[in-house]
Amino acid sequence: MLILQIGERPLRRSQDSTDLERQGFHRERTDTLEEAISFIELYDFDVVLADLDLRKTPGVDIIREIRAVSRVPIIGITTSPDPRAKITALDLGADDVLTQLCCIDETLARIRAVVRRRFGHSDSTLRCGRLDLNLVGREARIDDAPLRLGPKEYLLLELLILKHGSAVSKTACMTHLYGTDDYPEAKTIDVVLCRLRKRLAPYGLSDMIESVWGYGYKLKNLDGDHAANRMPAAVRRGRLVPA
Repeated sequence: MLILQIGERPLRRSQDSTDLERQGFHRERTDTLEEAISFIELYDFDVVLADLDLRKTPGVDIIREIRAVSRVPIIGITTSPDPRAKITALDLGADDVLTQLCCIDETLARIRAVVRRRFGHSDSTLRCGRLDLNLVGREARIDDAPLRLGPKEYLLLELLILKHGSAVSKTACMTHLYGTDDYPEAKTIDVVLCRLRKRLAPYGLSDMIESVWGYGYKLKNLDGDHAANRMPAAVRRGRLVPA
């Protein structure tokens, strides 16, 4: 997932960047609202973390200006003891507001929650036909059998299932996998997609990811095929089905 952080909070420790990348998150950080708006207009961020106590910019202006250009989820952080600060932020369009610093695991849990709700997912297990993907455990299963994926293969599948039903640009795929800096060659995403399709092929699902010519990729709507295409349990355990 791609995070834009405005200000030093809530993720401010030097080791946070390593923790984030290990769990599949990439972060861009800025200290000004102007630069934040430029980033939002350029990249498809999954969430914005906004320090609402910046000296130069009132928190209400941060939320109002972001909402004028984007529907990206916003998680605000304020240490103000006045409950009206939190109420105002929520009424202006913030999706969540923290009133005290919390551990990185709780922050990431809040990020996952607002991101999945943005795309209409009610819990941390995302489902598409026979495929289940758990955002917390960062694992995928087909017919309840584990699907072994490399880190980049998982991130690509995560993005496509989060935005299930919508086409996703190659640029969005690249930033989701690699962040906004140090892009590899553009064809790298095609290599990752090829590997992902090979992982899905033994289950008869290699064509569940459609290529959208000149744009990117899209996950097919397979929800109606869940029961009909489920593999027999004996096959999942590696045994032949008796005749």
